[in-house]
Amino acid sequence: MKKSMIAICLLLCAGGMYAQEVQSEVGPQQQSPQTVVVVRKETPAPMPAHKGYDWREHRQSVSISVGLPSIYSTAFGSHAWNFYIPAPGSTSTARRSEIFTGAWAIDYGYNILRWLRLGASANYECWAGNDRTHDVSLTARVDFTYINREHVRLYSGIAVGLGMHIAHYASGAVEGIYIPAANLTPIGLNFGNERVFGLVETNIGSASVLRVGIGFRP
Repeated sequence: MKKSMIAICLLLCAGGMYAQEVQSEVGPQQQSPQTVVVVRKETPAPMPAHKGYDWREHRQSVSISVGLPSIYSTAFGSHAWNFYIPAPGSTSTARRSEIFTGAWAIDYGYNILRWLRLGASANYECWAGNDRTHDVSLTARVDFTYINREHVRLYSGIAVGLGMHIAHYASGAVEGIYIPAANLTPIGLNFGNERVFGLVETNIGSASVLRVGIGFRP
């Protein structure tokens, strides 16, 4: 009995020693490295903000226009809007029909405020016939803007300055008078974009009663 117990103990001890030797040879189990995947969320680039209309970037404006006769040229000349055409074979020496060459104007403006524009205007008109008349005026003007947006401007204005009425008669005589020039613009309209625009304007005084043109803002 004692011998069998001793034999069992020896076997257990031998088994334990063998297991320890195997463990020391194999070594601790190595863990395989784990791959970490980092998902980066791409942030979309911000859309450029829309730049609003800023009237300060285009304060100045220059325009040229042409239109119907002014009240001044009609009043100080003898045109009165009615052209005399003599009957065929008539020996009348009355004035023949006249040709109106247009009421031309060049305007300059500068916006000191969104609603207030200061500027100057040069106007020229000519009636050509047996007699020729020229009406010239140079005025300083103030415009009050009701609507001032990127594509449309609506305004009214007043202007004062100096004018000249010159008449060349068929007899060769030349007559000229200086007159005060004044003008009222009940309604003016600019339409287009920030730089190039069309012009429609009504006037009472030294400028064309109705004119159209084109302008530019540098």
